[in-house]
Amino acid sequence: MGRKEGEDSRSWKKMTDNIQDTFEFLEMLGSGAFSEVFLVKERKTGMQVALKCIKKMPNMHDANLENEIAVLRKIKHENVVALEDFYESQTHYYLAMQLVSGGELFDRILERGVYTEKDASLVLRQVLSAVGYLHRNGIVHRDLKVH
Repeated sequence: MGRKEGEDSRSWKKMTDNIQDTFEFLEMLGSGAFSEVFLVKERKTGMQVALKCIKKMPNMHDANLENEIAVLRKIKHENVVALEDFYESQTHYYLAMQLVSGGELFDRILERGVYTEKDASLVLRQVLSAVGYLHRNGIVHRDLKVH
């Protein structure tokens, strides 16, 4: 699993009849209007990833999604979650994303009650480093938020 340098632009897309043949689903991490995210373990390697499952919709444009996936595959920065793999079935798209721990920044702030200037400057430096990297690569995030 994972990104490989010099791959053909479409060789990374993997078709599957049943994603559960590839991954063992361990728990749901979250859900949104068009997708669900699960903690999964790759059956071959035992590697855990966050698997974003996007249900295909009749008006969904495959070309737009594939363009976005191609952009995500190029991003390599320590403060940006990496796309490890991409799968497609008849009914869903599956994005295998790097698993990150620590939860949401907003929740961490609430738990601690106080965030020192030193703490805040470290977090801000990491965010700005990532945003700067994206901008240098012609990518605009459009959805930055604390929670």
